[in-house]
Amino acid sequence: MPERRNIEGMYVFRCRRCHADLTGPLREVALPDEDDAPLPFELPEGQDECPQRMDVGCFAFDPPPLQAQHLVPTGRGAIRIPAFTKVDGVLVNQGDAPGLARVTLRGRLNGCCGLDGCDGPNLQCRFCTAEVAVERSDCWTPQQVTFVARAVEFVLAPPAEHGEATRG
Repeated sequence: MPERRNIEGMYVFRCRRCHADLTGPLREVALPDEDDAPLPFELPEGQDECPQRMDVGCFAFDPPPLQAQHLVPTGRGAIRIPAFTKVDGVLVNQGDAPGLARVTLRGRLNGCCGLDGCDGPNLQCRFCTAEVAVERSDCWTPQQVTFVARAVEFVLAPPAEHGEATRG
């Protein structure tokens, strides 16, 4: 059985294909209840910007693991989420993922005011174009970015790491 690890500290998410950094340093938090995330059409008069479901600098597994996190090392100092877990995605704040770009497939970019995220990954690694995440930013959806769990890996962020995404 693979070695299991609990996650502590700050982590950087990377593309599993090219190992480029997709986020800056993030720390794990409990998954916020989707019902607590206001939707854009529910905003009070005069409030233009809908808050993201995830706070800046945080990530959460979705659904949360039933036991301690089932994480395994890759051999390159990275950690991945293996196929035997029930984790479907990793939620982050849209502003925490500078290593992402929208896909060019028009069928994946549906929505009236933003992206509804109903047609599969609509964000790709900006370095190798691997499809790695789903953005939900439409008027009827919570505002969030969800990494496809098996498309990313993550590494412990060095204490002094800051700034823009880089090639890993």
